Parts: sequence; C-alpha cells; structure tokens
Amino acid sequence: MVETTGDTSIYIEATPDDVYAVLTDLTRISELSPECYKAEWEGDATEAVVGAKFRGYNDNGGRKWDAGCVVVAADPGKEWSFEVPGDDGRSTVWRYQIQATGSGCQVTESFDSPILDGEFFQKINRHKLLLDNIAQSLANLKAVAEA
Repeated sequence: MVETTGDTSIYIEATPDDVYAVLTDLTRISELSPECYKAEWEGDATEAVVGAKFRGYNDNGGRKWDAGCVVVAADPGKEWSFEVPGDDGRSTVWRYQIQATGSGCQVTESFDSPILDGEFFQKINRHKLLLDNIAQSLANLKAVAEA
C-alpha cells in the first residue's frame, strides 16, 4: 500500500494566535519551508480567508515549480489549511492544526496527497521527503514564533 498521508507535531512556546499569524503571513514562507521559497496572494486576495488563492514557488534540489493553492480553512489560532489542485483532478491538502496547551501550543502539520501513488513520486520517495520537510518546517516555525 502506498502512503499518501503524513503528519508531525511540535510544541511551541507561543500563543496560538501568534503561531497562526506566522503561518498565514506568506511573506515569511522562506523562513519556514525548506522547499517553498516564495508565496504570494493572487487576484484580490490579501489574507487567509476561505476561498482565497495564492501561488507557491518551490525548489527541490534545482527542480523548480509553482502551484496555485486555495485556502480551505482559516480559523485564527486553530487551523490553516489549503488545497493544491492536481492536474489529474486529485488535490493535495496541507493542514496546520493548532491546539493551546499550557503556556504555548501544539502544532500539527499534515498532508493528504493522493498523487503520491504515482510511479514518479514513489521512485523519488516523495512521501519520506515530505515528512522530512514537515519536521524542518515545524522546527523553523518554532524558532521564528519563539524569537
């Protein structure tokens, strides 16, 4: 069975609202992601609201691509999720869930990417790469939010 989902969590000593603000500030994406070096709102969108569109620009070992994204959940301090529609009609959903705990919060980043069943993505072990990227993104988020 091909794995097409994954998630990782981290504790961050910051308020859920502060963490959410960092996650949804597209100008900060290069501080967080090891793969997405730029993101920008499209059309009339200027903030994270359901239905807003943005474009992400990625680089993985010199292989560059961009992808249009649509916000599917925008609940300040609780959840930020977006969908990346695939060319074959299947979409990848990225989700950040934030839960207040003590003086900070637990952040879980997850993906559901049915396209990972493709031969190319299996050959390059994209599932493992995405899990590694999540771990790095969350560590970077922690450093930024706790600074």
